[in-house]
Amino acid sequence: MKSRLFVILFLVALFWSVFGAESEQLKLVLKVFPHEYDLYIDNQLFYPSFNFNNIKEYSIPFGTDMLFLRSMGYRDKYIFSDEFSDPDPIEIKMERVVTSLVYRDMLNTDSQPKSVEFSEDGKYLAVALLNGGGVEIYSLEDMILFRTLKPPVEWSEKKGFVETVFFKTRNELWVSQMTTGLIHVFNTANWKYERSFNCGGSWPKVIILNKNEDKAYISNWASKNISIIDTVNYKVKGTISVNGIPRGISISPDQKSLYVANFTSGDINKIDIGKKIVVKNIDLGDGALRHTVVSEKDEKLYVSDMYQGTVSVLDLKTDTVERSFYVGSNLNTIKLSVDGKKLFISSRGHNSNGGYLQKGPDFGKIFVYDTRLKRIIDWTWGGNQPTGLDVSPDGSKVVFSDFLDHRVEIYGIHP
Repeated sequence: MKSRLFVILFLVALFWSVFGAESEQLKLVLKVFPHEYDLYIDNQLFYPSFNFNNIKEYSIPFGTDMLFLRSMGYRDKYIFSDEFSDPDPIEIKMERVVTSLVYRDMLNTDSQPKSVEFSEDGKYLAVALLNGGGVEIYSLEDMILFRTLKPPVEWSEKKGFVETVFFKTRNELWVSQMTTGLIHVFNTANWKYERSFNCGGSWPKVIILNKNEDKAYISNWASKNISIIDTVNYKVKGTISVNGIPRGISISPDQKSLYVANFTSGDINKIDIGKKIVVKNIDLGDGALRHTVVSEKDEKLYVSDMYQGTVSVLDLKTDTVERSFYVGSNLNTIKLSVDGKKLFISSRGHNSNGGYLQKGPDFGKIFVYDTRLKRIIDWTWGGNQPTGLDVSPDGSKVVFSDFLDHRVEIYGIHP
């Protein structure tokens, strides 16, 4: 009898050692950048049981409270048990040890933050929502959602908000809405809706102001033209057709010319503002030009190319291409530092096979280009599709939106 009981107990113990221990294992799926890293629990190294397309799967002991990731050149990243329950891959980016871009904070936004812009005093951040009902205003002193600016419901429910512009000379914020062809105006003294007016085209995107802020220029995607707006009475004063889909738009330092980035023809249309005509096409080759910024001091125009992954530098004295350099895949917004010595560039990363509205195989990046050394000097990981980008008026911070993560990240800029 005792021998039979011993055999039963032995078989139970054997069964538990084979099958029970396996039941005490927890599946952990990670999508981490950089992709080369090690996972430790209580200083014990664990290896993935599955590794494909930047996704790794681990079996870790059930009841694990905390683990950490380690990679050469990056700060250790800790993961706690409350994050283990998500059935989807846990997405993590690690921060580089030696960098001028230091992570500060994160703001969760509504769906698809398309652009970000600091207020003139740097106290607020405007986030235009492509898949939301308006513009979110965040207080950077309190790090909270301060206001949500919405036009009347018949327009806000159509979504499609793209780009904003703050006025320096009066208390106004404008936002373009591509689905209605309207520009909406809000009073920044009380953050209330004031009016809406027709943009003069179809699918408005970028809005820029001249120095006096009495004229605004708007690039209209679907109608392939540029609108001239009298900002005093909110009236369209004229439109100028271009030879493709216009996206980025900048005004020359002498305020006499517009430079329009053409998304389909791959060239820059130079417009004489006084004559209201295209006077020159500057050919940059095949590409999808997305955004432009002007350095007034150096009289240079910087242009991002989403298709080629390059940035081109134009000398505005001669309207010639000084140089082009490769940065990364799917470039979006570019912004100059306050002193003009650095150019910040958002790269969305590679698209998913299912299109850009699905998360791709890697995270995007924010690059820093030194305009004097003429080379990339730094970068940091973003999230899923860094898109909108801006630099604070005091030059201490750069912010960018992770389009598919519905958030804005804030980094300090250090020497």
